[in-house]
Amino acid sequence: MVVNQRHENSDDSMHGIPMTEEAFEGLINIESPYRYELIDGIVYDMTGSSPEHSAISGNIDVVFRAQLGRGGPCRTHRDQYVAIPGKPPVAPDVVLTCDRADWDKDKRLKPFRIQSPLIVVEVLSPTTERYDRGEKFARYQSCPSLEAYILVSQNERYVEVYRKATNWRQERFSENQVIKLDQLDLELPLDEIYEGVL
Repeated sequence: MVVNQRHENSDDSMHGIPMTEEAFEGLINIESPYRYELIDGIVYDMTGSSPEHSAISGNIDVVFRAQLGRGGPCRTHRDQYVAIPGKPPVAPDVVLTCDRADWDKDKRLKPFRIQSPLIVVEVLSPTTERYDRGEKFARYQSCPSLEAYILVSQNERYVEVYRKATNWRQERFSENQVIKLDQLDLELPLDEIYEGVL
């Protein structure tokens, strides 16, 4: 099956094909380098990110991993599906979980889905920004474990953080500020987010 890809550097809106939730589950259970999301009965290939998008999500993953260390209860994942109660799963750019069932190969669910996301990061793209700010954010908020949702611009040094503890109130960070994530005593410096990019 061919699913239309989004093209991050295009000004066009996303295009996809109609699909049922059951067919979508079958599609994402096939091992594939592609990431798909089902939005209002339409499946989209979310794989086509820019080099900047990829570098930023990689930088964030590295920053989190360096601070979490080895052998602890928390792990980061990139391009893994997150289970959403009552909705199709979604694939964030970076997700951090501290639930051993989400990363222990002997305990995790099959097919693999992150069940308990603690922090979710989305790098904004022209074709997905509205979705990331709207419906996708609402889906993530239905996850009881989620404590922080982070939106990262790839065009300027600008990050928004939404925390459950503040009723999802928007916090803005720019230039060389440092984001403090108290849930795990983590820091996310914008200098490191944008290293080699901006």
